[in-house]
Amino acid sequence: MPMQTACLVHVVDGDLLSRSTLARALGAVGIACRVHSSGADALAVLGSGSSCIVLRSDLPDMTAGEFIAEAALHGHDLPVLVITDHGDVDAAVAAMKAGAADCIAHPFAIPAFLDRLRACMSSGSPFAEQRDRGRDAVRRLALLSRRESEVLELIVEGKQSKTIAWELGISIKTVEVHRARIMEKTGCRSIVGLGRLWEAAEMLRARDLPRTVAMPVAMPLPVRHPALLEAVAT
Repeated sequence: MPMQTACLVHVVDGDLLSRSTLARALGAVGIACRVHSSGADALAVLGSGSSCIVLRSDLPDMTAGEFIAEAALHGHDLPVLVITDHGDVDAAVAAMKAGAADCIAHPFAIPAFLDRLRACMSSGSPFAEQRDRGRDAVRRLALLSRRESEVLELIVEGKQSKTIAWELGISIKTVEVHRARIMEKTGCRSIVGLGRLWEAAEMLRARDLPRTVAMPVAMPLPVRHPALLEAVAT
């Protein structure tokens, strides 16, 4: 049955016959699509109206993993269905590790392709889920005071209250008060939960940091987490 939808699927394939076949198949079920012969062409036009990417693993100008990384770097958190050659297990594994929602081996039946595409469009992007977790973590950590943020950083490093008190020059009782407030403000019930929250915020910061920005070699890294302290200060 025709699949009426307002979504836009990008088909990125260096082979003219292959991408034309997929475009006709999508059009037959009411899915709007744009075809691209290279990764660079697709990356130049990805927009907010897009909903999914069908990506050949061996593009003329880049690998599927490189495409997914570039798309994510520019904020395009779209589910990606990667098409690999039959039996190319390495390409499928690399694509999934890079963040692809699913892989399908070519040649394939069109109905099977459409089923996998629908599943990808419903599942969303792993990068988008990771981004949402990171933003929630940053929001919750921003509720902490500067001192609580300092205590939390030492907690996730695995240090005990006695050591934290000594390093910060405060009493053990004060450290315990800070720990209780950190738990209350973040909604975490355990140290493991705090660690996961901290990790999610760290992953968001690492992912959103532009590749072209490099830390000067002569500049020592700060002891405290800069992104977290900046969020608290503002």
